[in-house]
Amino acid sequence: MRYGKKILLMLMAACLIGTSASACEGAPYRSVRLDSDEAQQIHVFTRCWDTIYPMDGNPLKEFAVTDLDGNGLLEILTRAQKGETVPVVYEVDPQRRGITLKSKQWYYRHVFQHNIAWFTMHPETAAGPWVGRTEIVEWMLQDSYDIYMGRKEGFG
Repeated sequence: MRYGKKILLMLMAACLIGTSASACEGAPYRSVRLDSDEAQQIHVFTRCWDTIYPMDGNPLKEFAVTDLDGNGLLEILTRAQKGETVPVVYEVDPQRRGITLKSKQWYYRHVFQHNIAWFTMHPETAAGPWVGRTEIVEWMLQDSYDIYMGRKEGFG
């Protein structure tokens, strides 16, 4: 299994490296804004990506970024696309240096009051933080949070 993770990571990196530069020429480059507290918290998620998105042989995962308990600390919810109904939930710690795992009971206490904007992140996108390219992942996570907050109606 250990070699399978390395092979999957190398394949994803090869896909990222092998993409044509001309495919990106039409779209303007958007830098990730780190001036807001929520953007800094989303950046914490990508710094802890090896915990949030472990290479466990289940490449397609669903994600959502929320603040279900309303304490100002963002949570990222993740689950395998097949099977699991209860997501794994991590919350940014108060110092904005890392993440803490939340329990299933915590999730059940808070989830029923909110609409969650789930999205599927494909392996080639999810590989970004593994190879030092966090901007696309951070924009997707920001979109999820903006939808959750009612600032947007859809991704993109």
